[in-house]
Amino acid sequence: MTTRLSSNRNSKVRAKTAAKSSKLLRYFCATVLLVVGMMALKAAIAWASEAVVYGLPLMGGLLKSLELMEVTNVIVFAILGVSLGAFTLWLPRQWSLWPKLLPLLVSVPLVFMSGYAMRYHLWMQEVAVESELLPTQAELVTDTLLRQATGNGGLIGFFRYTVQVPILPTNLRALQNIDQDDKWFRSELTRFSGLEPGLFTRIFMLTGWGIRLFYTLLAVITAGLYFTKGLVWANRNRQPQR
Repeated sequence: MTTRLSSNRNSKVRAKTAAKSSKLLRYFCATVLLVVGMMALKAAIAWASEAVVYGLPLMGGLLKSLELMEVTNVIVFAILGVSLGAFTLWLPRQWSLWPKLLPLLVSVPLVFMSGYAMRYHLWMQEVAVESELLPTQAELVTDTLLRQATGNGGLIGFFRYTVQVPILPTNLRALQNIDQDDKWFRSELTRFSGLEPGLFTRIFMLTGWGIRLFYTLLAVITAGLYFTKGLVWANRNRQPQR
């Protein structure tokens, strides 16, 4: 009799352990698929923005300077946040908030930067086509420009430089003269306005970072709020312990 009770107890323990492992695996797979899907969605929005919205004849340049399509962060990060919060239904009840919050902290910058990664890729493609360069040559040319302007190459350099210059040239000669053209434009503004030299540079810089900061905060706050909503839903629907 004692042996039978012990066997039943062991089988229940094994069943509970298997159920917990299954839920953790489900949580991991769902989280990875969600983050990859949201990165793909953000990249697709960036592609559509460059191909359609920012290419409009009159308003395209202004819309690109304002990065207006980044308003879609509300939708993308709402889906990301509420889904990650809801997925915590599969995590053990006794886990604290921090392990549940960690995937959100990792995924938000990944999803946010995926749009800029697509824009950076499209820009290098356009440089290669317009300047009749090989992809590797176009990457080298653009990387050199970004390093000279920001001290960083690649995606980070692109992210920082587009704060200063939202609309980047794609022609090789224009790329090589971009600094001189920019300085000439701002010196003309200074000459006509009579304001202190360098003031317009600071104004453009602060405006660019202000726009970028606004969209970053929009993404973070939206993701955080909807993660809380998903977390509340998961706690309400969690099965009581037996």
